[in-house]
Amino acid sequence: MSKKKIQIEYIKKISLISKFNKLYYDDNNPKVTDQKYDELKKEILQLEKKYEFLKSNKSPSKVVGFKPSKNFQKITHRAPMLSLANAFGKEDLINFEKKILNFLSKDDDFSSSISVLLRL
Repeated sequence: MSKKKIQIEYIKKISLISKFNKLYYDDNNPKVTDQKYDELKKEILQLEKKYEFLKSNKSPSKVVGFKPSKNFQKITHRAPMLSLANAFGKEDLINFEKKILNFLSKDDDFSSSISVLLRL
């Protein structure tokens, strides 16, 4: 595939994820499943990793979501919200657990468990 075609494909994916972000965060009207969104995000990040010439200020590697709607209320959490982000496999879960143990200042002998909700 030519450099030009790769750039066009990349720009289309960036435009699409930007649209999905607006629909989700600003319009409160998501149009794709979390799985489809995560797959698109992963495709963009893989393209950037494979082709160093691909760069966009709107990339998910540079931007988190979208400016939230003013209709959302702010909530203060007593404890920090920790997230799996995008765990796609066993290695991602292992890395997440390491981050949690580090955050809690616990060693590998500390017993922990993870609950998972699967949407089929």
